[in-house]
Amino acid sequence: ISASNVNVVYNNNAKLVVTLKDEFGNPIEGAEVTVVLNGATKNIKTNDKGQATYAISSTLVPKTYAAEISFAGDDNYVKSASSAKVVMKKATPKLTAKAKTFKVKTKTKKYTVILKTNKGKALSKAKLTLKVKGKTYKATTNSKGKATFKITKLTKKGKFTATIKYNGDKCYNKLTKNVKITVKK
Repeated sequence: ISASNVNVVYNNNAKLVVTLKDEFGNPIEGAEVTVVLNGATKNIKTNDKGQATYAISSTLVPKTYAAEISFAGDDNYVKSASSAKVVMKKATPKLTAKAKTFKVKTKTKKYTVILKTNKGKALSKAKLTLKVKGKTYKATTNSKGKATFKITKLTKKGKFTATIKYNGDKCYNKLTKNVKITVKK
């Protein structure tokens, strides 16, 4: 019994393919193999190529897992066991932030960005920071992935570079993006 290691990015589907062969390298069809991954046990049957496919959850928390694979044996074959590594990697989210122009007289300059998953869905409750001209502002994304910063310290004309940061979490990588903010009369 054998299986290749699997590398997958969070939020993506992947399969662990188990192969069961006899001592001469011939596939064993219709055999039940057991896969234990992250505490979940599943029995699957081999096809005519001696292969059984185990669907890996796309929402496993990113880390390295050991998949324990076994064949209990039957009237014709002795038991067999193996293991494979399943490496779930963090995903990289997508940050949409565009250049923006404000008027000097606007006291609170509202600047909105959008943070989405690697699959394009809104990433809610994510904490972001925006740093411009030495001041840092904080915002949290809503259910639509939008975060609005209330910039109060840009009171003079000029062109500024704003740095937006997302520090990541257990499933997503950190991310930084620079944008131009212009303040004019």
